[in-house]
Amino acid sequence: MGHVEVFPLFGGADTATKLGRFVTHAWSSLVWGVPAVIVFFVISGFCIHFPFRKGEKLLVGRYYLRRYTRVLIPVAGAVCLYRLLGNHQPFWGRHSILWNSVLWSLLCEEIYYAVYPVIRLVRKQVGWPILLFSTFVLGACTALTHLHTADLAEIGPLETAIILYPVWLLGCVLAEECDRLPPLDSAWVIWRWRFLAWAGSWICEMLNFKAGIYLTQTMLLFGILAYFWIRKEIQYSTHREPYVTLAVAGTWSYSLYLVHDPAARIFSKFPPLHLGYIPDWCFLNAFILGFSYLFYLAIERPSHQLAKKIRVIQKLGPGRNKEEPGLNINRENPEPQSSPVVF
Repeated sequence: MGHVEVFPLFGGADTATKLGRFVTHAWSSLVWGVPAVIVFFVISGFCIHFPFRKGEKLLVGRYYLRRYTRVLIPVAGAVCLYRLLGNHQPFWGRHSILWNSVLWSLLCEEIYYAVYPVIRLVRKQVGWPILLFSTFVLGACTALTHLHTADLAEIGPLETAIILYPVWLLGCVLAEECDRLPPLDSAWVIWRWRFLAWAGSWICEMLNFKAGIYLTQTMLLFGILAYFWIRKEIQYSTHREPYVTLAVAGTWSYSLYLVHDPAARIFSKFPPLHLGYIPDWCFLNAFILGFSYLFYLAIERPSHQLAKKIRVIQKLGPGRNKEEPGLNINRENPEPQSSPVVF
């Protein structure tokens, strides 16, 4: 909705009047995509570190093969769609399609995936406090060198990844904490945290667009709030099952992230419906969701299945080999098992 349009509750309002302009602008400000990306960084760090949170052995070769099979095949499909729709940005460089598009956060993720095995070793040597402190200082200092930069695209992938890396590491911390967290069964408390997370994102939005305090400075701080919010969600999940529809949709949310923009562009090439603001909005979003699901079936799910089949032959001694099993982490039995689920 941040990239397309918020539900047009006030569609057709007369923006020439003060009231009409106020309600339309206020309503459209309810959704801002960048803080959602920051929340995902926390979730991503959690999911990557969760299978290894108790010191399980990490087979680096298999880890990289699975990660990049899982992630990059769908990316290649999405980039092909962009090309077919007339986007001719270069593939590499500061102005590449991977950076100056909705894919920018994925480029940061790839950097985090790449350094994870090394950081895991560093964490064992120095512990989380020193690692988090040093990365937060480095991220904050990097952000301060871009005090008047309004857009992360102007900074570039490496420096942006450095600024936001502590947020990803907080997800790793959360993976180690989750087994020790006390349960939370208060709906009032969890909804208060959800509202606080939204309010924090809205304040950052207003600071960015109204006060000249840009997201390059605020998203690192918002990541701390996101960590505490997701922490509460994990505590709450011990007593409450997730919403089934949203949980099922989560299996193809990566496809939605990759192709919602191309899907919207394809829809714009159809003859306009002109059925009204709300019906047109509903048809557009239904098309985007349907297109994303088909992309999942055709490209993402096969890449996921291929990633799960990857095995690495580990030598145990002369003439002896062993195929290392995969990892499967589930809520009922959080110990590593075979047939992995690859996030």
